[in-house]
Amino acid sequence: MVCGGGPKSAPQEHTRFSMLKKISEQAADGPFQQEFLCQEATFRTLAEAIATAIFVIQGKRLHFVNHAAEVMTGYGREELLSMNFWDLIHPDTREPVINRSHEPPQEIGPSSRGEVRILTRNHEERWLDITTTPIDFDGEPSSLISAFDLTKRKQAESQARLLAITDPLTGLGNYRRLLDVFHAEIERSGRTGRPFAVLLLDLDGLKKINDAYGHLGGSRALCRLADVLRVHCRAIDTAARYGGDEFAVILPETTAVAAELVASRIRKRVATDGEQPAFSASIGVAICPRDGETIEALLRKADRELYGMKSRSKEEPCPPTARGLHRLAQSTKSVPRRRTAGLG
Repeated sequence: MVCGGGPKSAPQEHTRFSMLKKISEQAADGPFQQEFLCQEATFRTLAEAIATAIFVIQGKRLHFVNHAAEVMTGYGREELLSMNFWDLIHPDTREPVINRSHEPPQEIGPSSRGEVRILTRNHEERWLDITTTPIDFDGEPSSLISAFDLTKRKQAESQARLLAITDPLTGLGNYRRLLDVFHAEIERSGRTGRPFAVLLLDLDGLKKINDAYGHLGGSRALCRLADVLRVHCRAIDTAARYGGDEFAVILPETTAVAAELVASRIRKRVATDGEQPAFSASIGVAICPRDGETIEALLRKADRELYGMKSRSKEEPCPPTARGLHRLAQSTKSVPRRRTAGLG
């Protein structure tokens, strides 16, 4: 390769950029001009060869990008060089950099590292792990950003979090999700003084369905009830299956009258389901803070109502603790309280 003052190739490398600093120091000394140009050309060739995306910012514009940056963003080189790196940031994240010092993007210090969410030319979201380092490039003070694509890892993490709080049969929230939302709603109600409601549901006669139609028929009945709950839940409500034939729905910002109306609609929808086997659901309602301000108190009240309904339907009631009420209430003592996203 001929090293000289020929045309510039394109991009750069990504970790400790002492080479660039050394190049800029030597460039000021006349006898080192040829060596400087050779080193710069070597750097550009290396930058083009690596898979890490490289962006060099001078002033308010990108001064240099490599091929990996084009692939990552979907923009051509000329398009990128007319932009600022922060123009790529997703519009919903105006303060996109996540770092220990919580500095805004324009004030990132030496060798700062963080995570950003960008929007590609095709409007696809990508998460990047970026490292920003101040350098001299082409004799000018610049910022060098190296970026690794975190999108697949972020997607896997999101999926793992979802699976951890999802009932695998019905797709509703699971026992842990129910506890998380319960804690969050009790805290919010205590803070704001506004009520929320809890519905406890029991699929009546699941054992008979299993005996007559097999366990696949029973599982299908559980999924049908879950579908009804999804239809009658608002975006802020949380429906969960916390064991066997037992379901719960938490209704934020809901009074006793509104909660009874929701329960009535659910019962009617279940009763008019034309699919076989037919089934019914018993529902108990509790209101915080009217009926209690703890998980155990609210569940006990809703459970009493639920079994009162079963008794009136001439089905033999069983003790509330046998249904898992005791298990749910006791477990809250060992599960740490966590705030739930979107609540509060």
